[in-house]
Amino acid sequence: MLNEGKTGKYFKYAIGEIMLVVIGILIALSINTWNENRKIRQSEQEILQNLKSDLLINKDRLNGILKKRSKEFDSGIYVLKLFNTDVSNIPIQKLDSILLDIEMVWTFEASDGTIKSLISSGKIDHIQSEKLKSLLSSFEGDVINATQDVSSLQLLVNQRLWPAIDGKINSSNRIRQIELHKDIPMGSYTSDYTWFFKNREMEDVISNIVTWKKSILEDEEQLREKIDQMILLVENELEK
Repeated sequence: MLNEGKTGKYFKYAIGEIMLVVIGILIALSINTWNENRKIRQSEQEILQNLKSDLLINKDRLNGILKKRSKEFDSGIYVLKLFNTDVSNIPIQKLDSILLDIEMVWTFEASDGTIKSLISSGKIDHIQSEKLKSLLSSFEGDVINATQDVSSLQLLVNQRLWPAIDGKINSSNRIRQIELHKDIPMGSYTSDYTWFFKNREMEDVISNIVTWKKSILEDEEQLREKIDQMILLVENELEK
């Protein structure tokens, strides 16, 4: 009977020791998990701050291009309305400036180093918002979709417009409209805009350029909407 009592006590003591060890392990695991979650949350905050900076840079760049592109499109519509009309009363300098708007081609260069790094390193999973992760994952494709027609527009200007107007519409006088190139001397001949606005080929070329600019403008506006969505999601996550 005495031995049985001692055995029972030792058994209870052993169970107690095991329970204490298990509880200690659970507490350690809980603390470790809490620390890991804290580190991930700190990492997420740093990621979100970097993302916000890049996205704001992209928005600023895109807004600048959209402003120029919109002005160019308006100039294109104005020029199209001048075909087969008398332009002799319009100052040549104004026509030079408007034609320069049409022939300018801008390309949006995305600041996407943070996004690419997140995807390649797998740290994108530190972001809790599934919607934000989805938009970030598709950002590179969205930029390509918004800018892929710019090369076609540039080819249209390079291969159709410029060869046709060389020697007829003075290049130097158009380039001088750009602040950076205002030191270029005046051209030696006067642009023949009467020829230009009576020429059917020029009308078709300008019409195609304006159409491309409108298409690119719409694609870039859609990209800006997605950037705005991402900025809003990032700000919401930072406030949590």
